[in-house]
Amino acid sequence: MRDKTVVVILYVLDHIFFGAAMAVNTYFHRIGVREDIAPSMAVGFTVNHLSAVVIPAAGGALWMLDSRIPLWAGAAMSLISMFFVQMIRLPRNITR
Repeated sequence: MRDKTVVVILYVLDHIFFGAAMAVNTYFHRIGVREDIAPSMAVGFTVNHLSAVVIPAAGGALWMLDSRIPLWAGAAMSLISMFFVQMIRLPRNITR
């Protein structure tokens, strides 16, 4: 029963993250300059793809050393991401 619960949780989280990716895409089209959208999105997709391949592989390798390392690393990456998101500035003509 526990394995099924984990799978259901991961499935729901995957759909939440997919929805967030669509929201980011929509927001980017709203604030982005038309000429910058395609190259910026290409870089974003490339970084996301590399992250989706490299981070799980590294996490699996670290898990074999100690199962707590990937969890702490994920928490650290979340805090770093939160820090950088706070530095995003919007143009004054964009309403929140």
